[in-house]
Amino acid sequence: MSDGEVIRSAPYQDLLADCEEFKNLVTAHKDTTGALDLSNNIPTQRSKEVSIKETDGIHGSRYTESVKLSPADQLIKKEERETGDVGVKPYMLYLRQNKGLLYFSFCVIFHIIFVAGQISQNSWMAANVQNPHISTQKLISVYIIIGVCTMFFMLSRSLVVVVLGIRTSRSLFSQLLNSLFHAPMSFFDSTPVGRV
Repeated sequence: MSDGEVIRSAPYQDLLADCEEFKNLVTAHKDTTGALDLSNNIPTQRSKEVSIKETDGIHGSRYTESVKLSPADQLIKKEERETGDVGVKPYMLYLRQNKGLLYFSFCVIFHIIFVAGQISQNSWMAANVQNPHISTQKLISVYIIIGVCTMFFMLSRSLVVVVLGIRTSRSLFSQLLNSLFHAPMSFFDSTPVGRV
C-alpha cells in the first residue's frame, strides 16, 4: 500500500524481499511493538517455540508464516519476582528521606527516656513505700512528677513518629510523581497500567 492505494499484492515473503515501502512498514512496526501482537496471551513456556500463523492472501491464496518468538523482540517483558528477606535496604532508604534519620534518632532517644522513666517511677514507689522518713504526700507527688515527665516523652515520641512518617512519605511520593511525569513514552508503552 502506498498513499492509500494497493500497489502490489503478493505473499508476505515476496513483498518483504521486493517492495521497499512494505519493508519500511514492517521494520517500523517491529521497532515499536515487537515481533508479534502481544494482545494475545502467550504462555512463557511457548516463548521459545515456533508459532504458525495462517493468513488469506489478497487473491484468495492461503499461506503460512512461521515466527520464532524471541524475548528480545517483545515489548513487554515478564516481570521477575524474587523471594526471601528484603534486608535493611528499604528501611534505610525510607529513613534517609528528608531528615528521617534525625527524626528516628529522636524517636529512639525519647522512647529510651520514656522506658527509663517508667522504671524509675516503679523503683521509686517500690523502694520508698515502706520508708518511714518519706511522707505519703512526697511519695505520691514524686511518683506523679516522674509520670508526667514520662508522659511528655511518650507524647514527644508519638509526634516525632508522625512527623517522620508524613515528611518521609511526602518526599517519596513527590520523587515518585516527578519520575513518573518525566518518564519517556517508551516507559508507558512497555509497562502495564496496573504496574504503574
